[in-house]
Amino acid sequence: MEFSIRRVNALFKKEIKDLVKNTNVLIMFMFPIIFCIIYSNLLGENISRVQVLIMCVDLNLTLISSFVIAMLIAEEKEKNTLRTLMLSAVSPLEFFTGKVLITFVTSEIINVAMFFIVSMDAKYIGKYILLTTLVVFSMIGIGAIIGLIAPNQMATGVVGMPVIMIFYMIPMFAGINKALTKTAEFLPNYNMNLMLKRVFKGEAIGIESVYSLAVILVWIIIIGAAFAYTYNKIGIDK
Repeated sequence: MEFSIRRVNALFKKEIKDLVKNTNVLIMFMFPIIFCIIYSNLLGENISRVQVLIMCVDLNLTLISSFVIAMLIAEEKEKNTLRTLMLSAVSPLEFFTGKVLITFVTSEIINVAMFFIVSMDAKYIGKYILLTTLVVFSMIGIGAIIGLIAPNQMATGVVGMPVIMIFYMIPMFAGINKALTKTAEFLPNYNMNLMLKRVFKGEAIGIESVYSLAVILVWIIIIGAAFAYTYNKIGIDK
C-alpha cells in the first residue's frame, strides 16, 4: 500500500477540528509553559536555568507528547471511528502520521517557547531542537500505543500514567542511587538530558554521546515497530 499524503492531510485536518473542541487537552498544553514560568521565577543558587529547562522539557515529553496523543487516539475509540479507519485503506504509518502531527508540532512549539522563557543562549537552539525532536518521536510512539490499548479516554490514565511517570520520575531521581541511575541509562529522555547538559556547557556532541544517541535511536525503532504491530493486531482482533 502506497503512502498517501492526501489521506494524512485529511486525518490532520480532522485532528485540528477535534482538538479545538477538546478543552481538557487545550488546558494540558499550557501546563509545561506555566510550570516553566513559575520555575524560572524561582531561579537561585540551588537551581539553574539548565535544570529548569530540562525539568520542563521532561514534563512536556510525558504530559503532551505521550499522554495527550494517548487521549486523542482513545477518543477515536469512544466515537467508534478508529475501527472504521482501520478497516479502510488507511495504513498504520498514515494513521500515525495524521493523528500525531498536531501533537508533534505543539510539543516542538512548547519546547522552543520554554527555551526562550528561561533565557537560554540562542546559539544552542539548533542542537536543542534536534535532541528534543528525536525524543519527542519516541514519546509520541509510546503514547500512541497506550491510546490503542486503552478502551477509552478515562482508561488512558490507568493504563498510561504508571508507564509515563516512569519516564518522568526515574530521570529526575536518577542520582539518588545506582539502581535508578542504571535504569535511567536505558531511557531516551534521560540520555537527552545528559546531552543537553553537555550542549549548554559549550561541549561538542562527540564520542561521549554515542551511547546516548544510540539509546534514543533504538527507542524510536522499537516503538515504531511496536506501534505498527499493536495497530495491526487491534485492526484484526477488535
